[in-house]
Order: sequence, then C-alpha cells, then structure tokens
Amino acid sequence: MIYIDTFIKVIRFIRSSFVSSHILYSVNMQVDSLKNLQTKIKSDEQNHSLTKKYLTDDIVNKYQSIKTNMGGTLAQCVNTNARNPKALLPRACDLNAYETFKDFFDAVIADYHKVPGGKIQHPKSNFGDIKSLSFSDLNTYGNLVVSTRVRLGRTVEGFGFGPTLSKETRIELEKKISTALSNLSGEYEGTYYPLTGMSEEDRLKLISDHFLFRNDDSVLEAAGGYIDWPTGRGIFINKQKNFLVWINEEDHIRVISMQKGGDLIAVYKRLAGAIQELSKSLKFAFSDRFGFITFCPSNLGTTLRASVHAKVPMLASLPNFKEICEKHGIQARGTHGEHTESVGGIYDLSNKRRLGLTEIDAVTEMHSGVRALLELEVMLQEYNKGAPEGVMPVEPLTYLAKLLEGASIEKCYARKYLTPEIIKKYDGKRTTHGATLAHMIRNVAYNNRSICPRTGEAECYSTFIDYLDPLICDYHNVKDPSFKHPAPTFGDLSKLPFGDLDPTGKFIVSTRVRVGRSVEGFLFPTIMSKSDRLKLEQVISGALKGLTGEHAGTYYPLTNMTEEDRKQLVEDHFLFKNDDPVLRDAGGYRDWPVGRGIFHNKAKTFLVWVCEEDHMRIISMQKGGDLASVYKRLIEGINAIGKSMKFAHSDKYGYITCCPSNLGTSMRASVLLKIPKLSAQPKKLNEICEKYILQARGKFYLLLFNSQYVSFKYYIFVFYKHRNPLDKNCNGL
Repeated sequence: MIYIDTFIKVIRFIRSSFVSSHILYSVNMQVDSLKNLQTKIKSDEQNHSLTKKYLTDDIVNKYQSIKTNMGGTLAQCVNTNARNPKALLPRACDLNAYETFKDFFDAVIADYHKVPGGKIQHPKSNFGDIKSLSFSDLNTYGNLVVSTRVRLGRTVEGFGFGPTLSKETRIELEKKISTALSNLSGEYEGTYYPLTGMSEEDRLKLISDHFLFRNDDSVLEAAGGYIDWPTGRGIFINKQKNFLVWINEEDHIRVISMQKGGDLIAVYKRLAGAIQELSKSLKFAFSDRFGFITFCPSNLGTTLRASVHAKVPMLASLPNFKEICEKHGIQARGTHGEHTESVGGIYDLSNKRRLGLTEIDAVTEMHSGVRALLELEVMLQEYNKGAPEGVMPVEPLTYLAKLLEGASIEKCYARKYLTPEIIKKYDGKRTTHGATLAHMIRNVAYNNRSICPRTGEAECYSTFIDYLDPLICDYHNVKDPSFKHPAPTFGDLSKLPFGDLDPTGKFIVSTRVRVGRSVEGFLFPTIMSKSDRLKLEQVISGALKGLTGEHAGTYYPLTNMTEEDRKQLVEDHFLFKNDDPVLRDAGGYRDWPVGRGIFHNKAKTFLVWVCEEDHMRIISMQKGGDLASVYKRLIEGINAIGKSMKFAHSDKYGYITCCPSNLGTSMRASVLLKIPKLSAQPKKLNEICEKYILQARGKFYLLLFNSQYVSFKYYIFVFYKHRNPLDKNCNGL
C-alpha cells in the first residue's frame, strides 16, 4: 500500500510539473544550425555585432548541441544577428539561456554594459524614497522637452520568451497578466485591449494615441518575437492615458508611465507605485547576477529606461552626437524609438546603463545626462546665430577649450597655442563663409591624442593667423616667423636625380607618392554644405574623366556604389571609409557618402580620392622601388588635372590643405620595406630616420616616408635632411 501511495504521488508530481511547465517541451521557432548561422554572421562585412565578436568556434563547439531546460538553443538566440547585420545584440531564447550559454552571454553582457573586470553582479531593487525626490523639471533648461517617459520590462517566472513559448502558453500568460492589471485601482485603473479580435474603432483610437505596438521590427521578428501574432498580446491603459502596459510585445510585460512636459518626478513615482502593486500578484524572474531577466541583454538589471522626447536639432547635427550622448550616459534614438529616424529634430534620449545599479541611480543618471545635453543645445543655438546656411553648427570656443585641457600641452599643438589671449581675440569670429576657431579645434577637443586642428577653408589661415602661424612654425620646425614657402618646382621629369631605389627587388615591396589638393573657391569638407560638396564632386570627377593615356580610368562615386564595385575596391585597398574619429569630429564625414568617390586608372597605379579629408588626394603607386616612375606619373597627373581647375595656393604656405600638417608641398613619398635586421634594432633605425627626416611605421614591414611637407621643393623632397624652408643647400642621401 505504501508503494502504491508513493507511486501515485510520483505520477501526480510528474503530471503537475508537466502541465505547469508544458512550455518546456513546446518549441515553435525553427532556425538554421548554429554553425551555419555563425558562418553567415562572420562573413557579413556589414555585421559589427557583439554576437559576431563573441560567437567563436569554441563557443559554437561547446553549445551547438546544448538546450536549456525549456528546449531553447543558442542558435535561436543569435538568429536575429544573422538576419539583421545591424543588430548589435543576441536575444535570449528563454530566461534560462543566460546561465545555460553562460560563456557566450557573459562576454556579450560584460562588453555591452561595460562591466568592470567582467564580473557581472546586480544590487537589490531600490526605487529610492519616492516622497523626497528632488529632480528639477527638465523643461527648466530651454523648454525643449516634449514629453517624459519611464518604463520597465518584466518576465513572469516560469514562462519562456518568444522562441520557446507555445501559443497556448502565451494565451495563459496573457490571462495571468491581464487579471493582475484588472485588479489595479486608483490612478492605475483602466481597460485592457487584447490585440486578438480588436475592433476597428479601438485599433484606430490606439493608433491615434500612439499606444499600439506593431509587428514590423525585423530584429524582433527574427528573434521570434512575433510568433503566433497577434495571439496572446494586448495593451492596458489607465483612464488618464499616462499609464500603459504592453503584454507580450518584446518582454512579457512593459510597464510605462508617461506625460507631456519634463516633470520626471511625477512620471517616475507613478511607475514605481505601479510595479509595487503588480509585484503583489505576479512573481518576476530575478537573478543576483543579472537583476530582472529580459528578452534582450541590453535591458538586464533594473530594466529601467527613463527617456524624454526632446528638440535638439543642433546637438543632433554634430558629427559625434551619439558619442557626446554616451559621454553623459545617454542613449539617443529616433523619434519613434529604436531603429527609427528623427522627425523634426526630436530625439528620444534615455539612460544607457541598466545593469549594476539601482533604479534610483539609473533615473538620477538620466536626469543629469539629459540636463547636460539640453544645456549644450541651448549653447549651440546661441553660439550659431547668424551662421551661414549649411555650415556645421559648433560648440562655443570656451566649451571646447575646456575639453582640450585633457590634451598634452607639450605634444598637442592645437592646445599649446590656444592661449587665453587667443580665445579672447577669436571667440565668435567667423571667416566670410562661417568657419570659426571652434570648428578648427573640435576634432582635438574630442580626441585628445590628436595634435593638429583642421581648418574649414583657405581663409582660416589669414583670419586666425595669430593662432595658426606659431603652430605651423612649431610643427614644421620653421625658425623664421616670416617664413615663405618656395615656388612649386617639380623638376625636369626627364632628368630626375633618382631612379629605382632597389633594382634587385630585395628590399622594397612598393613605392607610393601622394599629394593633397584643394580647389580654389570651395570650402573644405569639414564645413562644406551638401550642395557645395556635390558641385565640387562634379567639377573634380569631370576633370578626372577627361584624363588620357596611362592616367585614363574610371570614377566610382561612393553614393549608390554597386556591391561588385565596393568589393573590388576593398580588395584593391583603394576604398576609404568613415571610421576615423578625428576626421569625423572635424566634420569630415558630414552627409556621408554624398559627394565622395574614388578614381583609378586601368593599371591601378594612379588613384584619386575625392572629398575624403582634402578635396583631392592624388596618389601614384606601384610594386617595387622605381621612385622615378611613380613620381613622374604623379606630376603628370597633377598637371593634367590642374588644366581643368585652379588649386588653392599661397606664396606663404604653399598648397593650402585642411590640416596644417600637410601645407607646403603636401607631398608624402613612401616605400614599404623588408628590412628585418635593421627593424630589430629600433634605436639604430630611429637614428637613421631622424638623420634623413623619415618616419617609420609597421612591424613586419616598414613604411618609410618623408616627415616634412612645408620645407622642400618637390623633386628632391624625399632625400632632403634639412628642415629650414629657406635653406636651399640641402644634402641628398
């Protein structure tokens, strides 16, 4: 009898466990194998996700046959990254995925959340003393905030996410949550609208109120978020329409508090009270390491996202807008959230950190960060009043000078010569076309390892002469402050004093000579308008298409470039990209890729970059050490292009370029060398380079090139060892 009773109890236990956990055995989402998904992710050049970074062969081998106790797989987690190259993160197949696939998710989470030392941990939930909050209204800072919103995500313990949630269980989950919502009272009392069977009247009303969530996000779709749509999903709204709950959108529950204006305290208090009430009837999944468990790793921890819709058009037009936001702990999104664009200069600004801090800490960070951004927007609007149309807005000179204090005064020329007297003299001053000293130093202000400013147009060199001339003399080691660059002399191309530097072919891999050129009458790419950039591209590409002989070739505009052309240019190492933060912060990538392109001849030995840093980078190159051929091809190309346009030139500075470091000849001659024995003696190598004014880069191969632009005539440029531009009696090698 005892055995029978025991047997019955075991059967009942198994049955009850199976019934209450039938989701463990109901997997709806079928995906490709983990190995195939990894191959697709790794081979996609457009994919820069953390999934790509951490989905290593070891991870694939370890987890490709492993499932969670809900039947979920790592393949389901990373499927969205294979289908959406721009998606940064994987999605958890269920709440157990984070521990089952620990080695993968820990690496992703530690990287995304910038976890110190990689040790993931989260404090207990703490919303703070709701009665004594002291946040100021965010509309105190310029009346720029349209609305304020705070939301939380929650997972009901025992239920899976989209990939491992059956239709029946999703309905069961919906019922459980909607019942809890129906018991709310006071300011939270409202109505639940299930998406299934929703009347047209209700649907249109919810759309009008911007409350209705949809199934049009490709990232969420590929993650399994829309399985059995719209079954088991719905929206709860209180009577005042300032409290909202989404059921089974991305997470099981999204609790949202919102209202017009910038009163963060009122919005936050409403949310905190609501989650406290719901916690009485629903048990939410929580981990001491991850905090509250959510579908997306980005929301782990507090899951709290406090945001404002704010009008920040000038701030948003800055080339490093997102980086500025991140510096203040803020994430910027489009008007309608993630993966959307801004409408009317309105952006969604929210706290970036969720993991490793409490709810009150997160909302405090958000308030401080948004406040700083709003104050900067007000400064930008004031400082850029009256600026010519199309010129990049820029922060006040005093603001950037403060940032520049982080740079080395010994190594950074931009900071060294930005004295209080210079700031006072030039603050607010503009060139004819709107360039300011602030424009010139912002790339260094945000990148303290950079050393030189970037000018906005040729006129900068005269308008800001008291700042630039001492800087130029110092950088180029010019002793005479009344310096004057020699007239251009390319030499007799039929009697060059050099030929093949390595006739045996033992040492030199390749030779390359390039110059920069600016077209007179155009601003530099850093402040140029979109329309002017297109005009400039038309002028330059027209001249390039008219080249003949060995210079004849094809122009490839970056705009609407075919995938075939792009791959070929990448393979040839000809394609320039928009990945240099120094040039980006100078404004060099504005309107990317419009107005930019690449020209090369049929032999691929003559190349021109259009509107990269300068208007043109003209390059001649070939295998081996025949410097004479490379130089001759370059000069003939320059002369041919010069027949169709006038290059910006000054008797004082030589050829005018965006960066003062390239003034003068703007020439950079280089060879790629194989010298393993000498490169193993860095001290000796440096002595030789110093003696002949060369710079060396590289490890296995050495790239040697001239380190002085302003001092020399063209045809003996690479051989001169003296730096004084007025010393014409320089010795050759």
